[in-house]
Amino acid sequence: MNRVVLDAYQGWLDFWKKFADFFWLPDTNGLNYLTRIAIAIGIIVVSWLFIKLIGLALKKAFRIKRGPDIDASAKYLAIEVIKILLWIGVAFVVAYVLKLNLSGVAGITSAIAVALGLALQDLIGSFFSGLLIINQKSIRTGDYILVKNSFGECEGEVERVHFFVTYLKTFKGQRVIVPNKNMTSAVITNFTVLGERRCDFDVGVAYDTDIALAKETLLNVIKDDKVIIHPEKTMVYVESLGAYSVNLRLRYWTKVEDYWPLYYQIPERVLLAFREKGINIPSSTDIKVKQ
Repeated sequence: MNRVVLDAYQGWLDFWKKFADFFWLPDTNGLNYLTRIAIAIGIIVVSWLFIKLIGLALKKAFRIKRGPDIDASAKYLAIEVIKILLWIGVAFVVAYVLKLNLSGVAGITSAIAVALGLALQDLIGSFFSGLLIINQKSIRTGDYILVKNSFGECEGEVERVHFFVTYLKTFKGQRVIVPNKNMTSAVITNFTVLGERRCDFDVGVAYDTDIALAKETLLNVIKDDKVIIHPEKTMVYVESLGAYSVNLRLRYWTKVEDYWPLYYQIPERVLLAFREKGINIPSSTDIKVKQ
């Protein structure tokens, strides 16, 4: 019994001696493994600071700014790819310092890569979808878009196209995150890219109204407004005959940056102009501006 205890004790001592020797005894280069670990940690910390500085320098060099920037998303993606490549380089340096046998790890790494590839198909699909979005330039940072797909719809200003998702900012200051895979399978309406927009304003008037006067009044509401473009395309016409009203439509064009300010002014302008001319709007009539 005592012999068994002594053998177990001796085995335990041998284990700890080998464990200590592994970390404390110097190798042919005069470095022990603890020193190598300390060097590796130092390399990781210095590399983290260096890569962070590289990222800031690249942002400054690319002149990435808030607001509309035609290539902001592409620049962000390029910076992220550069960072990943730098970290891969750091990983190889750390592996060399720690004397890791990468040939033995290659098989395990390949198996893990295959397993992750199967498990993360949606993420991989979103990544390549993000590259496709940026390459096609279908949407840009600062564009106001409407996204419709089988999952529903959302709209907002494009903040950034990231690796896997696209960030939208709504008028209410909310952030909407859409997977890039869903973006490429969606119907996207871009209200900004062409630089100008058309607006349709619908209003109903009573059946005994002088239609010519009502049409003239609607035209005069925006006639002298400097933000109106393509004045030859501005028109007023009878859109439909409703149950209680004759429905008129005012159609005009503006630049994208002038669209929303005028969009919210038109209803009040029309109301005041109709009151001045004595034009009656039936209470059951909907008044709305169509995008």
